[in-house]
Amino acid sequence: MTFAETLPSSATTASVLTPKADLFAQRAARLRVLASDHSLGAWLNWLADLAEAQHKALATVPALELHFDGLIDPSRPLLKIDNLQLDQAWQAVYRELTVAMDVSAPEQDANRLSLKGRQCIAHAAGSAAEAPREASDLLVAAALQVVWLAGACQLALPEFTQLEHRDCCPCCGSAPVASIVLAGTGNTGLRYLECGLCATRWNAVRARCTFCADGSVVNYWSIEGGNEAVQAETCDQCHGYIKTFFQSKDLQLDPLGDDLASLALDVLVGEQGFARGAPNPLLIEGDCV
Repeated sequence: MTFAETLPSSATTASVLTPKADLFAQRAARLRVLASDHSLGAWLNWLADLAEAQHKALATVPALELHFDGLIDPSRPLLKIDNLQLDQAWQAVYRELTVAMDVSAPEQDANRLSLKGRQCIAHAAGSAAEAPREASDLLVAAALQVVWLAGACQLALPEFTQLEHRDCCPCCGSAPVASIVLAGTGNTGLRYLECGLCATRWNAVRARCTFCADGSVVNYWSIEGGNEAVQAETCDQCHGYIKTFFQSKDLQLDPLGDDLASLALDVLVGEQGFARGAPNPLLIEGDCV
């Protein structure tokens, strides 16, 4: 079913929100709640374990030599895998996670792991996976999330950074995993896209397609009798969709975690002819438009 959309009143709006250092701990707790009485409960609890391992691994990431020169250029992201320090850091975290999660990941040298990382970065940016993704690929993505979040926290982009391009993350160039409409003093009704890798959030206009260059008007879908906090934002122009989560319905929402717990909505909108346009690095199945 579709829903009407009400736009927030104009206000001075922060263009960028830096992720919190306790994001993985909060995500783990959220996934535990979502797993309760869920048909995919075992998988969601495994992801909660992974988020807890990510939280512990975050403390082991060394100080990163990153600097913001005041310019946002999607062709030259601030966090990039060809930065040797970042590349070495995420590979170290990857090995930590394979032990913590007791996953039999194939032995890979640094060059092969770098290739895996590049493939994951491309997937997070919206490219279709070159080959079926495996459990070890999820750990690659999880390791990148740890180091990329550490990098985003260190960079701490000013809230009012000028953004000329809002279709990708201003920090790492990844596509958004979902959008969230905030609630709370000074924030109510403001919509932000959230990066699937570094978890940076950036402001985006509501009721306009995230993917269409012409900003086509969108419709909203949800599962009748389901979670009112999650809706799929679909576009009749490009036939893509992204999920939008409403804090006014649930303050504990985690866009990436709640996305994984609402795959039934993906099935619903997929049956209506819409294709997912927002990649989730921890989702094995599902290509992007």
